Amino acid sequence: MEKTAATDFNPAGHFDQLSAKYDDLIGLMTGDIARYTLRALIEPPTSDMVLHDNACGTGLVTEYLQQVSSQTGTYPKMVHATDFVPSVTKIMQRKATQQHWKNVDIAVMDSQELAFPDGSFDLSITNFGIFFLPDPQRGADQIHRTLKPGGVAVVTAWKERRMMDTIAAAQKVIRPDLKGLSSPWAELWAKEDTLRDVLVKAGFEADNVRIVEQRTDAVVDAFLRDPEMVARSYPAAVEGWSEEEKARLGQEILRIARERDPEGRGVGSLYSVAYIAIAKK
Repeated sequence: MEKTAATDFNPAGHFDQLSAKYDDLIGLMTGDIARYTLRALIEPPTSDMVLHDNACGTGLVTEYLQQVSSQTGTYPKMVHATDFVPSVTKIMQRKATQQHWKNVDIAVMDSQELAFPDGSFDLSITNFGIFFLPDPQRGADQIHRTLKPGGVAVVTAWKERRMMDTIAAAQKVIRPDLKGLSSPWAELWAKEDTLRDVLVKAGFEADNVRIVEQRTDAVVDAFLRDPEMVARSYPAAVEGWSEEEKARLGQEILRIARERDPEGRGVGSLYSVAYIAIAKK
């Protein structure tokens, strides 16, 4: 498994900047995939299970689990939520307090150096986090190490990010002099084999790794109602821009999307497709 290409991209700085706005745009997509996975692809957690929300971000996975648990009255024995960016764990802790979460522990921790003992978890979920790690293989190794025999790991990555590609195209129109959005990991992780290989090399048997694809349109209606949401909710997209330039971004995204997909309101340039790996130890 090769590492992400060396660039000036700084995941910690990126998410520190994005943390307060994450749920308003990117989280619509990542949260939608997480909810689908937990609802449709795996068995609901039971009261004797210990879970890991790995690279938890602002806590969308745990938040959904808490919502389900509050409806059923059955909470996991414990959910350990970890992320290496302190600002996102602070947001998650605020949610936990405001929403009265039960049996949740939140900590700052590097997914490449988890402090948990071997065989700690019945279920480990890494939702769109593994490709941000400097060494994704080390992260996968830690997922496998900390999972109990018979436990299940869920790891997600993006196959297609049409919304982000359309944002990047609009950036080039408005500010061609500035470096636009780019993801050094995108091309590598758009291949299903990248996700599969990193899990198999971590120790999961190939026959026990199932990968499914799932499309998310979660951001589409929100964007069509409010094209300005991108400039407002994604600071990296308009870094160094004037207020006038920021005000143009939403309409430029909309123009490009409709030009590329004239019969579909532009939806064909606004959705994303995820890989969801379900791996049993």
